[in-house]
Amino acid sequence: MKSEHAHDWLFLAGVGNSGANHWQRQWEIEHPNTLWLEHRDWDNPTRNEWVADLQQLVLEHPRPMVVVAHSLGCLLLLEWAAEHAPDKVLGAFLVAVPDPKGENFPAEAIGFRPAHMLPAALPMMIVASENDPYGTLGYAELSARQLGCECVNVGAQGHINGKSELGYWHPGYNLLQDFTRSLTA
Repeated sequence: MKSEHAHDWLFLAGVGNSGANHWQRQWEIEHPNTLWLEHRDWDNPTRNEWVADLQQLVLEHPRPMVVVAHSLGCLLLLEWAAEHAPDKVLGAFLVAVPDPKGENFPAEAIGFRPAHMLPAALPMMIVASENDPYGTLGYAELSARQLGCECVNVGAQGHINGKSELGYWHPGYNLLQDFTRSLTA
């Protein structure tokens, strides 16, 4: 099945990767023209290694892409965009952006900075939950203001991951579709 879109979706997962019951995996399986960034070590992420992984994929991939990031994948995209020209990246859909200064941020994740401190010259949308243990709604809203993008509050959905039991997460998919349409309008 060929996609009618002139871009691909690049999925960036967080610590531990996204499992089969995570909405990212379900969206990836259903749609052609998707990429999944793999890392050597999913449990001990270091900023520089993960940014290098992303840069290599972007350099090697010929088509434009829209990033669909979850959790630490959001900070990865922002860290990458702070030092690389996002020519092929049309925009970023950032879900459950974690706060590296928060009490629950994984100690194994080394070198990542708060989202609001990372300039990124590309269109973005932040999607946040009211009860995310890894980043408060206030942190998400501050980050969105600093990054000049919209922040969508999806209610009390935890970390918006597999444990949230969202399944395919149709409301999130609809948000992604709206965001993607806004990039090509």
